Amino acid sequence: MDIFRWLSFYEHIRSIFGFSEHDDYLSASILNSIVREVVDDGELYELIHNKKVAVVGAGPSIVNIKEIDADVIVSADGATNYLVKQLNIIPDVIVTDLDGITVYPKESIYVVLAHGDNVTLLNKVYNMKKVLPTCQVFPFGRLKLYGGFTDGDRAVVLSKFFNAFKIVLYAMDFDSEYIGRYSKPNFSTDMPMNRFKKMKLEIGKEIIRQVSEGETNDKILWAFHGFDRR
Repeated sequence: MDIFRWLSFYEHIRSIFGFSEHDDYLSASILNSIVREVVDDGELYELIHNKKVAVVGAGPSIVNIKEIDADVIVSADGATNYLVKQLNIIPDVIVTDLDGITVYPKESIYVVLAHGDNVTLLNKVYNMKKVLPTCQVFPFGRLKLYGGFTDGDRAVVLSKFFNAFKIVLYAMDFDSEYIGRYSKPNFSTDMPMNRFKKMKLEIGKEIIRQVSEGETNDKILWAFHGFDRR
């Protein structure tokens, strides 16, 4: 996704939700300064390029997943907790803004997003060995910007950026009436959908549709755990 096109689109997102550009810069600056070992994005390219990638979201249907058929597994934030604890699956890549993840497998690459609402969570990166820091402002220092909004759609954008051969989506339940229990550490069950979350998911869904444009029909697939693509 073109960086300038994305920044323009994200400015629109800020206007919808009232996000602060200043706070986004503050969070980005902190993340840039505290990350100890930064992963070269060439490592992600080698991992993802021309591979079948599974992107696993934290939607309610995640509990239906018993196995994943893919060369590379990319988990979205809290989905990591289910994969590691329930299936003993270590994701190759974890895309996170830090508000859902509670387990930190040392083998994974963490693509961590800094934004205005997660400044107080940034200390979680000290639990991570291999980190690729990202932001929602023009990148500086060691930060990268690939585009995307929610953890799930950012995982898809990332996989496409690094030229995955095929991307299969699991538990990306954008049209669900519930928020998955693995989305947040304080959830003990699936929670009723709220307006704020629904708006975020609609944007994430649209982003995936946009990055799917021009691709063959089987480049990005929604597994049965996801929503109807029509």
